[in-house]
Amino acid sequence: MASFRPDRVAREIQRILSQPISDVVSLHGGGMITLTDVKVSPDLTIAKLYVSVFGNSLGGERIITLLNEQAQHFRALLAPLHLKVIPTLRFYLDSTLDAMERIEQLLKQQGTRQNSEGSSSDSE
Repeated sequence: MASFRPDRVAREIQRILSQPISDVVSLHGGGMITLTDVKVSPDLTIAKLYVSVFGNSLGGERIITLLNEQAQHFRALLAPLHLKVIPTLRFYLDSTLDAMERIEQLLKQQGTRQNSEGSSSDSE
């Protein structure tokens, strides 16, 4: 039977760390950062945190490096969870929105091609 504990811990990590992560990023280049997802390993030892970065002068990869450098600080904020072992935090750039935007662009291009092909065959 699957355990729901990793999901509950992931939700709590997201709740606890969303604001502190946003605060750190606002001090380093401004912009907006969103903690989009947290995945916790079944043994609760590793937590992967996915973030989206908008309008930051440092860029997404630099922000991820900065967050990973400060992972110990964020880990200390998880003490109220009262876990036997606080998970090791690893930050990743969430590229879901970039992928969605790229797909939309491709669909628009395809639609434009079909419309131009349709209008040229109508004129024949």
